[in-house]
Amino acid sequence: MAHTLPVFPSLPRYGLRAGRGNPNFLSPEMMQTQLLDLLRPYADRVALLIFEFGASIGRAFAGVNSFAEALSKFFASLPNSFRYGVEIRQAQFLEPGYFRALRENGVAHVFNSWTEMPGIDEQISDSEAFTANFTASRALLRPGRGHENSVRMFSPYREIKEPNAEVRAALRDLLIRAKKRAEPTFIFVNNRLEGFAPGTIAAIVEGILSEGVKSIGQSKIRPCAL
Repeated sequence: MAHTLPVFPSLPRYGLRAGRGNPNFLSPEMMQTQLLDLLRPYADRVALLIFEFGASIGRAFAGVNSFAEALSKFFASLPNSFRYGVEIRQAQFLEPGYFRALRENGVAHVFNSWTEMPGIDEQISDSEAFTANFTASRALLRPGRGHENSVRMFSPYREIKEPNAEVRAALRDLLIRAKKRAEPTFIFVNNRLEGFAPGTIAAIVEGILSEGVKSIGQSKIRPCAL
């Protein structure tokens, strides 16, 4: 996470670094020595490495082009031993320059459901957003709803309390697209989306299977709650 923070948040857990600039932001050297070298013996078991960029990138970069340039330089310096994905949480960066930087480096845009992002259905409506030969998505929160509010609504995460038809339909479409194209897809569902991630996953898979061979042929989808 520290590699994707241009400035450390002013939070107690960051100690003396809180509020200060991060000298290791998008440092390929630090990424190599602190993570990738350690993971290399297990590369065949690592499905995907996701780089999450929070709201601070909106203050750290003058615009999408400078952010895209930084991303391109960073990923061009990393080994191709792993799949990489980028999750952003600022809608203003969903521009052609951002998608182009990812596509040129074989990095996936991670379709996410998040407070300040357009819905996954809107993101996948742009063909330019599919930037790699695999797909990744994180269904975390309902757009427009904050993290703390979601925690209050859904904890202790034992049952679905608010089915989200829009997100379910978008994830279904991603899965069917990936199956038709014979491409890997990695979808992560959080408890704070509907209240109980395993139930959300089961509902999506059951919905797809109920449509029969028309949508996915004889292939089976193997869900995994993380």
